[in-house]
Amino acid sequence: MRNIRITPEDNLSSAIAFLESEKIAPEEEIVITLADGTHKGALMDRIFYNLPNPLTIASESGDAKKCALSGENCEAFHKDTENRAVITFGMECTRVTLRNFTIENTHVKTNDDASLGNQAEAICFHCDKGFLFCEGMEFKSRQDTIHVRGFSHFKNCFVCGDVDFIWGYCDTALFDGCTLHTIRDNRGDGRPAYVLQSRAKNSRPGFVFINCDFTAEDRGEGAKIFIGRSQGTGKKDSVDRWDSIALIKCRISEKYDSALWTDEGGTRAVYPEKGSALTGWREFGTVVVQSDGTEIPYDAKKQERHGYAMTENDLSILQREIEKTKIR
Repeated sequence: MRNIRITPEDNLSSAIAFLESEKIAPEEEIVITLADGTHKGALMDRIFYNLPNPLTIASESGDAKKCALSGENCEAFHKDTENRAVITFGMECTRVTLRNFTIENTHVKTNDDASLGNQAEAICFHCDKGFLFCEGMEFKSRQDTIHVRGFSHFKNCFVCGDVDFIWGYCDTALFDGCTLHTIRDNRGDGRPAYVLQSRAKNSRPGFVFINCDFTAEDRGEGAKIFIGRSQGTGKKDSVDRWDSIALIKCRISEKYDSALWTDEGGTRAVYPEKGSALTGWREFGTVVVQSDGTEIPYDAKKQERHGYAMTENDLSILQREIEKTKIR
């Protein structure tokens, strides 16, 4: 096992580069401990880990609010998803564990043209076959905060953003006891917001939220907030881009639109066209949290027409599939 301690005055990218030069055995575990403080990243010093060695990065104090990996990056600075995050994990990764620190992309939107660089991930797990486990983490950005492929499990984490701030071409991404927080748009009030855009693998569970809280800031008069929207190109025989999101016993602020999902007025195709136990837009046991804190059961009849109210049997099928992910 290789143990490395990094202080805010050190350079995480340099430490990873050193490990690469060492050419250590691929089965040797690497453990990186981050001392409290703000560790800078991104821009010309992007952080990229692409070793097969199992990796753990954790804060020394165990408190995400005391330890942060922070930097600015975006599409305008570095083109393509795998290049514009604060930290990226590449295709060669096997198992990555992150515990008890914050990753923040500080990029601030300056215009309405996405091509000019508003996409700004905090983390990019760009690995179809690996497994990402995050516990007690905070992920902060505005647009595209978390991008995941393959398999991932987020436990007791906090994620914030305003447009598609969780997305990716995943097989299964499990969010367990997490808080998903929609923030104000820095460009002004009234703009719509979306927590998720799923491009899940064909016939796979996609993004699954269990016992999670969906909270939101006031985005101004006329601003609608949705749990998910379609990317619009999913098809029966496509490898990915399926609109698969499940809400299981989640608590959703009344600030969110009661339809939960949107095809943006019929301008974006949704596939599957109707949810099921394992795929599509679906929910079970959702409650709506009122402004005074009271909770009322969600009326599934209010779902957007592609949404699906799961049965107890559907839930059992999904839970069995999720257990396979949790033990990877």
